[in-house]
Amino acid sequence: MHIKILIIFLTFFFNSLSASEKVFAVKDLSNMFIQPSENSPIIYPIEIGKEFVLKEEKDEWLNVLDEITGLVGWIRKDQLSFNKPSGTMKGKDYNQSFKIFKQRVLEMSASIKDAISVETFLDVKHLGGAAAAVIADDEWFKGKRHANQAFQVYDLWKNQNQSPSFLSFRNEANKEQFIILSGPHRPRYLKSN
Repeated sequence: MHIKILIIFLTFFFNSLSASEKVFAVKDLSNMFIQPSENSPIIYPIEIGKEFVLKEEKDEWLNVLDEITGLVGWIRKDQLSFNKPSGTMKGKDYNQSFKIFKQRVLEMSASIKDAISVETFLDVKHLGGAAAAVIADDEWFKGKRHANQAFQVYDLWKNQNQSPSFLSFRNEANKEQFIILSGPHRPRYLKSN
């Protein structure tokens, strides 16, 4: 009886450990897909060294969580490793690129306010790496041009990073309204649930 309880406990313990196990991208550039198939839509491209939380395995695929963006998708097993590749991401200082990006976004917002007396972007927060959140005025989301302006801000961020990038657009209560992220051909706009 005690052995059965011990086996159940150990199974649960090791399953919970594997649920938070980290995996790392080992190819220079690979893709995260919606489903475990290369014919499935791409969520976004990923760079070598990118860290994920392993959720499950299915055939030649791993279902992973990007803790920075909250996105979950599938990546081929041969493109991930349990060991972080050495020497990755040395050359990119995302903190410095974020400072420049934040300054440009807030300058853009001030210019728009001066020109047409409309409040747009209130703050920008760095989520780590090439991920950031833009806090916008609640009224901005109701405007006709907000999607076009969001893509302009995304272009600033991607150009600053020179890598696949992610932007979350949030209201004044810090609730995500939509995201824009790198796609295989052009940036993608996804409404938040």
